[in-house]
Amino acid sequence: MTPQTPPFHRLLSFYSNLSPNPDTQTIRLQDSLRGNLALGLDFPVAFAIAVGRHLFLKNTSFFSLNIHVPSVSTKATLLDGIAVEEKKSYSCSELVGLAGMNGWAGQADAVGVWALAADVHTGRIEGEDVVAFQKGTLLREIERRRRDRSQVLPLWRGGPISVSGHSWFVGKLFGVEVYQEGEKNE
Repeated sequence: MTPQTPPFHRLLSFYSNLSPNPDTQTIRLQDSLRGNLALGLDFPVAFAIAVGRHLFLKNTSFFSLNIHVPSVSTKATLLDGIAVEEKKSYSCSELVGLAGMNGWAGQADAVGVWALAADVHTGRIEGEDVVAFQKGTLLREIERRRRDRSQVLPLWRGGPISVSGHSWFVGKLFGVEVYQEGEKNE
């Protein structure tokens, strides 16, 4: 992705890079599912979000759920334009209040970003994470956080019921390393 790549396309590239052919910049349903699992989501939640993404953004053909990233008409994230301080942390309600300028869809996006990126111990999201989302670079950072067990998403935010069972299941079936015991973030 180049610096001129729109932020929303950068977010989508996280998923297209999981494809066996990342040069095509096409996201298959299984790429979306693997990406959602790498972000720490439980399988049913990850699957539902992947299907929703593909039904909403599909653009390759009537019979295909694939998403060709450069052809997606959306360029900016729904949090584009909200002013956050990078050195400040925000609660979910504070972030939703700031996103109000972008309507209910922006507020829903704020809840989603908060649920994925907020610290599991404090419940607050760092301003730098919001800015990274606005720039389209946040998903790789979240994937890195989910490698070990220090930031396991709680069930009510889409996390797994059984951490070790989930880690084993997604590792064996999808090749996704998440919530590994004894691993440390680098």
